[in-house]
Amino acid sequence: MNAVEMFYKESGQTVQPSSSITVTERWLLRPFTLASYLRVLPVSFAVWTVIVVLKGGQVLMNDAEHQYVLPLQHYFVWAGLDLYSWAFFTPIIFALAFRFPFTRSKWIERLVFPHAFACVACIGVQALVRATGGSIYAQHFEVPEPWLNMAVANAVGFAPLYILAYGIIVIFAAFLHLQDEIRQREVAQAQLQVRLASAELETLRMQIQPHFLFNTLQAAITLVQEDPRAAEDVLLRLSQLLRISLDQMGKNEIPLARELEFLDLYVGIQKQRFGDRLSTQVHADPSVLDQLVPPLLLQPLVENAIRHGIGKHKGADQIEVFARVANHGIEIEVWNTNSSIDESTDQLMMRGVGIRNTRARLEQLYGSGASLLLRSLGNRGVVALIFIPLLHVREAKLPATVGADS
Repeated sequence: MNAVEMFYKESGQTVQPSSSITVTERWLLRPFTLASYLRVLPVSFAVWTVIVVLKGGQVLMNDAEHQYVLPLQHYFVWAGLDLYSWAFFTPIIFALAFRFPFTRSKWIERLVFPHAFACVACIGVQALVRATGGSIYAQHFEVPEPWLNMAVANAVGFAPLYILAYGIIVIFAAFLHLQDEIRQREVAQAQLQVRLASAELETLRMQIQPHFLFNTLQAAITLVQEDPRAAEDVLLRLSQLLRISLDQMGKNEIPLARELEFLDLYVGIQKQRFGDRLSTQVHADPSVLDQLVPPLLLQPLVENAIRHGIGKHKGADQIEVFARVANHGIEIEVWNTNSSIDESTDQLMMRGVGIRNTRARLEQLYGSGASLLLRSLGNRGVVALIFIPLLHVREAKLPATVGADS
């Protein structure tokens, strides 16, 4: 089961992007504000400090090979004057690269503005900083040079290196921008998949509810003339069923205990039709009652058992429901003793709206790990087997009877 399906299964809501600031968004400074700039600045300084140390160390080792070593601070001060301005430039370049990305149709336009102008500005500011800092440092430790000469020499001599640095920063920012766009497309696609799945589930559910309502009203109409009190009881139970249906509208999963409550009301309606000929019993492990299952999961199975059992054959029929946690999932069985099937499960699924839609909803919610099968128990008797996979399964307790013999 993929991440989208798991999110949908657990919450029944559309996938929402995380409200926290991602690494990509932090680097891209979206939106660009003073607070976002100051947030990224320490990271930029840390990266450029590593580069300053590497450059200073390289020059130091080069001088050591020629046996001409200056005081240690000389190497790192000049490396810092050469490069630390770029620690301030980097967050701004990232913001520009995100705001004005290179595209197939506008790459020349973006190359000129703003990136060429920004690169020239960075080189100019860097030349001024290095000339100013170099003059101050040289007055104390070296032979000073004219400030203007140092500025021009830095701007011209280091321009290729600075252009390369600017280009590397823009390329890295473009990579992060591309990652951000891919992530947004994945989120949008996941949202679309969940909305489609939600619409499909709602369609399946709406197909079951009118089908169930029509059959129940038909039973009540049949009893109106034969037994008005029984017909009244059927309508009261139907109103309770509809109230539960409204309460769980929009929910893709409900506790099994709630589903069994719904089933008990439905069975009460059917007993008004068949009287003592129909008996039901529910056996469920206590550990399974809080587990989540799709609403209207059992009612179509019991309805199918009644229609193909006591509804077609003379004599009594007993329907038993077993539910337990086993094999890393929920196992539910619906047994009845007076039904018979001569077709395969797939053939039966093609004809029955309730059974077919129940299996489709299981597959939609839980994927291929869920199953619904119908098996014959011989000349008489059919069992419907449901399996719903779980991620975390508690130890099952001893079976307990949830419903009394009815």
